Amino acid sequence: MSQFNKGYKQQFNRKNNYDKRRFNQHQNSLPDGFALYYIAILCGNEINEKVLSLKNYMQSTYGSRAALKSPAHLTIIPPFKSEEDLENNYKSFLDEVNFTLVPVTVKLNGYNHFGERVLFVDVEKTEALLNIEKETFNLFEDRFPAISFNAKPEFNPHVTIATRDIPEGKLSEALAYFKENHPFNDEFTVKELKLMKLKNNKWEEC
Repeated sequence: MSQFNKGYKQQFNRKNNYDKRRFNQHQNSLPDGFALYYIAILCGNEINEKVLSLKNYMQSTYGSRAALKSPAHLTIIPPFKSEEDLENNYKSFLDEVNFTLVPVTVKLNGYNHFGERVLFVDVEKTEALLNIEKETFNLFEDRFPAISFNAKPEFNPHVTIATRDIPEGKLSEALAYFKENHPFNDEFTVKELKLMKLKNNKWEEC
């Protein structure tokens, strides 16, 4: 592994652990009238079913269930806390973004991981996909400056299979199983971004 990749993974793990603590704190202490949201590219029904079967394997084999809260997706704007009264503002923002969004093909190929806690389907890091994330994030920050993400790691597109609750020492075993028994090679076209909201401990499309 290169020094760059080592440094990136260390940075990601530090930031990811911080975000998890912050996310759990927000989730457990949301005042009335507030909710958690994120903006994502959803992978569509066919790919979602494939990824769901992998998530179900992780749950039945290792007890990993955290990733089952969300459909298969690529996160564009990470989870943020907001007043529910502003929800229509986020929808209007996405209407504007989606109106100008040029369809982009997303290619999913194989598996990878972040440290020992996150297992995912790998996504080809194309310039077009990077531009969607960069432009959307910049526009979002300009439109909603009150929402802070602190230090944001480099965008690394992926479709999560299991996160945070993989038993210690089991990630490499699961990774080898998927590579041998469930090779993943698929693609879909991005036509719009979606606003997701946490309801009853499940992420749902608004």
